Amino acid sequence: MKKISVDFDGTISRHFNGTSNPFENDVQNMVKVLINEGYDIHIITRRYSNPMLRENRIVYEIANNLGVNLENIHFTNRAWKWEKINELGIEYHMDDDKTDIYYIEQKCPNTIGHHLSKEGANGFYEIIKKEHKI
Repeated sequence: MKKISVDFDGTISRHFNGTSNPFENDVQNMVKVLINEGYDIHIITRRYSNPMLRENRIVYEIANNLGVNLENIHFTNRAWKWEKINELGIEYHMDDDKTDIYYIEQKCPNTIGHHLSKEGANGFYEIIKKEHKI
């Protein structure tokens, strides 16, 4: 089963500061489609995992609504995501943070990093579709 991860803030949800994300609905719909197609979907976020800070509550809520397994939610506690991506063997990762994508491209030889840009979720889905002939 192919492992795919998506960032949380600014990718699958609003930005951390609460500003809107024009791709939020598209990314959430794509996640649902990928789950239905049998992909192993993970959410990797730089948020803190400490429940006392309450910043993880919304991550679990949205993941649950999308059908993402709660054990597939990973908090890096503000560290860059590339280490967790390598640890999990993620094959594709989508993120709105260009620095995270840069580190993935440099340090994750088995992962295709995709920057969420004007293409929205469609560009990422097309890469996966092309690679796996969905």
